[in-house]
Amino acid sequence: MIKRAVMALLLGLSAASVFAVGNVKVMIAGSAEPKILTGAEHLLDLVGQPRLSNSWWPGAVISEERATMEAGRQQQALLARLATLGAEESGDDAAAINTLRQQIQALKVTGRQMINLDPDVVRVSERGNPPLQGNYTLWVGAQPTHITLFGLLSHPGKQPFMPGRDVASYLDGQSRLSGADRSFAWVIYPDGRTQKVPVAYWNKRHVEPMPGSIIYVGLSDAVWSSTPDEINADILRTLTQRIPE
Repeated sequence: MIKRAVMALLLGLSAASVFAVGNVKVMIAGSAEPKILTGAEHLLDLVGQPRLSNSWWPGAVISEERATMEAGRQQQALLARLATLGAEESGDDAAAINTLRQQIQALKVTGRQMINLDPDVVRVSERGNPPLQGNYTLWVGAQPTHITLFGLLSHPGKQPFMPGRDVASYLDGQSRLSGADRSFAWVIYPDGRTQKVPVAYWNKRHVEPMPGSIIYVGLSDAVWSSTPDEINADILRTLTQRIPE
């Protein structure tokens, strides 16, 4: 009886040990093949790897497998919602929603875990080095040299990052599409933070995006009657879950 109890305890400890380690696929920008790290018990076991020492950590993203499936479902639900909204409109309004929908459809999303990945922070923070349990993907690379304009704009896409340039000036030369917010834009920083920024002549505030940021011009409360705040919030969540390019 005692022997069987000891064996059961040992088997239980073994199973717990297997469950408590993470398997991580590491995607390094510029490398065609992912690196596989097995048996990582804590986050520092991953981000502290010497081969990753030159990574730009503000733009790194780690995702978890089940959260990635949920992020994909959320993106599809958002696309369906925009398709319904576009079908209810006509003319310029319908065209603007369709343009926005196409941009969101082109995004590749993942189940991003909102945690600081800088090894120095992970090493010293009381709760910054959590255990890894399950399957993860880590994206790392060098500091980007661009920002991305997104949303209800005439020419969305990448622009060169310029130190000292503020959000409003990145939008100079852009026409707003029908129903666009003309007073505010959102910055989605590479680390997943978001910030609402005043950009009109009457409320403009100097806010500089980081390299790799997205500047999103969304739907205006004053134009859209069908819960634009909720749609904008869903779009912001999707943008924070984007896979780094």
